[in-house]
Amino acid sequence: MGRRGWETGAIMGHDKSNSGSLLIKGGHLIDPAAKIDALMDILIEGGRVADVAPPHKIKGADEKFDARGLIVAPGFIDLHVHLREPGQSYKETIASGTAAAAAGGFTSVCTMPNTVPVVDSVEWVQWLRSPERGAVVNVFPIAAATRASKGGALTDFRSLQRAGAVAVTDDGKPILEDDIMRAALVLGSELHFPVVQHAEDTRLTENCSMHAGARAFRLRITPRVGLADLARLDPIQPRHTLEYHLVIRRRETLAKVSGEWDDLGLRRRGQKNAYRERRRQAVW
Repeated sequence: MGRRGWETGAIMGHDKSNSGSLLIKGGHLIDPAAKIDALMDILIEGGRVADVAPPHKIKGADEKFDARGLIVAPGFIDLHVHLREPGQSYKETIASGTAAAAAGGFTSVCTMPNTVPVVDSVEWVQWLRSPERGAVVNVFPIAAATRASKGGALTDFRSLQRAGAVAVTDDGKPILEDDIMRAALVLGSELHFPVVQHAEDTRLTENCSMHAGARAFRLRITPRVGLADLARLDPIQPRHTLEYHLVIRRRETLAKVSGEWDDLGLRRRGQKNAYRERRRQAVW
């Protein structure tokens, strides 16, 4: 984010005691919720925003922070972070990762479950949320969707949600089995519990080094098929629904733009062996 992001983030921990008042002066306030994009002064009392007004309108404060030339904004939220705990604290800890987040102006982060062990149980969700982890911003765990993120049996969505998980995902290991993916989406819908899917069919992208196209053809490199990113949508959409036809139309548009009409045709006609052979030979 550059200098502005770091400087703005530093304000967040300025008044550690949450007592007294702090006046942030002359900063460029960007607050989409309040439809503000202008120079503003902000008064903070007891750790909370007490007043927002144009420059020089707020009088009296225990401390003042000169924010001229800086961006002031509500705390940012990162929906996808890897804090590496449990199991890999030599890479990063929750304390160090959230300190970095705070320095960049992020006040809430959603942490992925691909740790060692995988966060697939109530106990590990509670461990992540424990004050002993030393987090300095809000940490919202996203638990594993399947046990050990192996794509087999679903985890206990209800218990994970009650323990404080805000969603489930297998992160970089997409759920490939149609019945498991459908069951996850149905249960997630019932619980109003988001299911986050890495939209890729790794059976189609394994050992692929670049996107399909003329350059891949010339270099004879096995290309990654762009349509594989949408493949996980098909089992979810019954063929008679509007959603299914919208998916097909989107895939046809992508195929036309990327020059992958042959690939689309092969898969729609069910000629899987021919498709695999063409991919293996990198002939597109």
